[in-house]
Amino acid sequence: MRALILSAHTGGGHDAAAYALRDALQAMDVECRVEDCLAFGGRWLSRLVCTTYVKMVQHVPSLFGKMYRLGGKLSSVRYKSAGYYVNASYAFRMEDLLEEFRPDIILCTHVFGGQTVTRLRRKGTYRGALGLVMTDYTVHPFSEDVECDALFIPHDAVRKLCEKRRISGERVRVTGIPVSPACEPCMDKQAAKRALGLKEDSLEVLLVGGSMGAGNLPEAIESLLPALGDRGHLTVICGSNARVKAEAEERWQGDERVTVHGRVSPLHPLMAAADVLVTKSGGLTTTEAMTVGTPMLIINPIEGCETANAEFFENHGLAGYCRTPEELPHRLGIMLKDDELRRRMIGAQRREINPYAARDIACEMVELAEIKARQADQVSECV
Repeated sequence: MRALILSAHTGGGHDAAAYALRDALQAMDVECRVEDCLAFGGRWLSRLVCTTYVKMVQHVPSLFGKMYRLGGKLSSVRYKSAGYYVNASYAFRMEDLLEEFRPDIILCTHVFGGQTVTRLRRKGTYRGALGLVMTDYTVHPFSEDVECDALFIPHDAVRKLCEKRRISGERVRVTGIPVSPACEPCMDKQAAKRALGLKEDSLEVLLVGGSMGAGNLPEAIESLLPALGDRGHLTVICGSNARVKAEAEERWQGDERVTVHGRVSPLHPLMAAADVLVTKSGGLTTTEAMTVGTPMLIINPIEGCETANAEFFENHGLAGYCRTPEELPHRLGIMLKDDELRRRMIGAQRREINPYAARDIACEMVELAEIKARQADQVSECV
């Protein structure tokens, strides 16, 4: 059996989910390929879309939020979006890959890929199983465009959004967001700290700006330092944002309370060692943290899917949501002092987050592919 997994480089989450699914499928002896769905429209298109997205969320996140909300209003099951027609326009370029690789399964971790494959399904070019994976705790705009066999959502509460948007309940599967099999629940934070050479009795705070280093990280560092107390240590992950990394290193050079990194992969060992994670609410980073079992404070979510994530986490006791910069040091100070508060938050994460989502999605897609293969055989026999 073969699986084609389509992602997009708009942030690190879609790719991380794609590779988690690849690992889960390969564990079931499924041959896999991971491709950038936008690259079928041309490398230039992929670079343009991804660069525009990164610059927008780094510099004018409010604009992205307005576009996201507008997309949500325009998204409908009654008609295809303009984005569908753009991504369908280069679907023919995917046909050569389908002819060569002959996938039984196509899994999309971004709506764009699902729109392109939907065009191929309508043409009859692809007849295998098609799945669309939500990588946030909501339903992305234009998911209705994708005529998939299975829509994988992160939590049962998100099912109501599917119903509101008239997405067929028969297609909806509640699995969780897929993370790497290597990302496992941490049962011993002291051991996790020892593994990284950290002091076992320290209070470790991990500040993450996502793969792009979004949010005002220097401002956040300044705000967090007074709340660390005598035992606190802060590790900062700036992602691909070299400017922010250089600024942080210059400002806190020689301060033993602060360690600054750029891009770190995998991140889950640092999450396991952290007593508190301070981060924006990207779907994959937060799901990895909750799978590990790390208390969280959410700051500076990107308007749109990340604000929806933050509200979801707050409503389910999975994280604290700091809506203003002034809240952050106060709430961090409380969390570092309150062991029971952190234990309750980890308990909620254990209840609400499925650490085996990648495996469950893989099993579901293999079963769907087998059903479609049997149906095709029956049709052939009748003919």
